[in-house]
Amino acid sequence: MPYANLSIGIDDNLRQTLLNFLSDMELNMSFLVQLTPVEKKKYLRLGTKSSAFLSRAVELAKQNPHILPTYFNQTEFEKDVRDFETMSDLLVQINKLQQAIKDTTIAFEQESIRSALDFYKHCQSAAIQNVLGAQEAVKELSVIMPKKGKAKKRRL
Repeated sequence: MPYANLSIGIDDNLRQTLLNFLSDMELNMSFLVQLTPVEKKKYLRLGTKSSAFLSRAVELAKQNPHILPTYFNQTEFEKDVRDFETMSDLLVQINKLQQAIKDTTIAFEQESIRSALDFYKHCQSAAIQNVLGAQEAVKELSVIMPKKGKAKKRRL
């Protein structure tokens, strides 16, 4: 594993700074909406072609204003498309950040689990030698110890 011995040393101050940063981002994006599952299903989506369709529609609407009815708000249409493009760009960046955080979390989890298992083995050895506190530690950890896969039942 290329990330063995990963060590950052995130102290309480840095942890709080990062959490505050994310909270500030959310506060600055007070315009965000929460769609219901029903809304998500009923909305039209064009997938990867959405951006191209919208950009071209804006261009053609500018070139052909005579096609549009008087009640069509061209300015609002252009603003909505620009906002869509901005939110799409933000989503790409957020997804990259989320994946990097997820991968780093997994790397730290693996490193921590290896150390915890090593500690558990030391406790087991110490418990055999009646070291004070070792038997209690083994007893407590064995309850939440990751179990090996269930044995497959034999078919006769």
